[in-house]
Amino acid sequence: MNQENFRLDWRSEYRKLTPIFQGEPCIFRISFQSNDAAVDKFNYLIKEEFQNGNGNDQRLSARLDDAWSITYTINDQIDAIGRKLEEAGISIDWSQTQSGVGDVASGNQTGGDLDIAISGSVIINGMDVSAAGVQKRLNLVCEAMRQFVASGGRFMLVINDMEKQDQGKIWKAIWNAGLREAGGDRLSLVYFVGPKCGQAPHDDAPAPSVAFNLPHDIEADDTRQNEVYDDAVEILTDHGYSPEEAAGAAGMLVDSNSHSVRRLHMGLSKAMMNWSVRKGVAS
Repeated sequence: MNQENFRLDWRSEYRKLTPIFQGEPCIFRISFQSNDAAVDKFNYLIKEEFQNGNGNDQRLSARLDDAWSITYTINDQIDAIGRKLEEAGISIDWSQTQSGVGDVASGNQTGGDLDIAISGSVIINGMDVSAAGVQKRLNLVCEAMRQFVASGGRFMLVINDMEKQDQGKIWKAIWNAGLREAGGDRLSLVYFVGPKCGQAPHDDAPAPSVAFNLPHDIEADDTRQNEVYDDAVEILTDHGYSPEEAAGAAGMLVDSNSHSVRRLHMGLSKAMMNWSVRKGVAS
């Protein structure tokens, strides 16, 4: 088993996410308290589950966060969605966003950002970051989205936890500015609410179809502890452990790491890696 693909527990969360895995249009808001909730792992798994869903429809997903660019994140995030659509063979003519200032830009010898204002545009490092420029870029991506969903595709947009003001920019400049309408009933949304945004979504965040909290520990939940134990035994046995060895390792895993879901996953990954090393030495 690939060490990235295993899943410990999260049974109830996965049941709630069933509509999105089946390709139904929906909006999910997932809240979490800290990185101990293993959000990155959960994020990866729902992407894999969605993209490998049943049916003949083509499925794509894009994840947006506040690390795409240090300064002008909205254009980068629009581009990220566009690049995903291009993977499906949808052509986007990015030249339509250029403002014909190549000769001026090519003369920049400063080594820093080049900031030029021409006819209402604001060109920084060859990219129009004015409101009109951002909308022009989004319009191209929205047209590509329309083509993708018209061909039978389904798209899932995931928005990570981020500062509330950055989250608000996405709702205003991407989601409500055309993307939601372009994707129609073949576009689903998952957005995370955590420490960066103060545990509360921006006022412009869309109302969720389903909302739930991602647990950060299982210390006080006997049911989850039992389910994690059962999952770990099954995963380790499939990976090559004997039933007795798997039971012992799973028990230690739960006893030592129930205070952090993230550490549970890290511990299991380490156990799988150690077993692979042992097998390699033995052979």
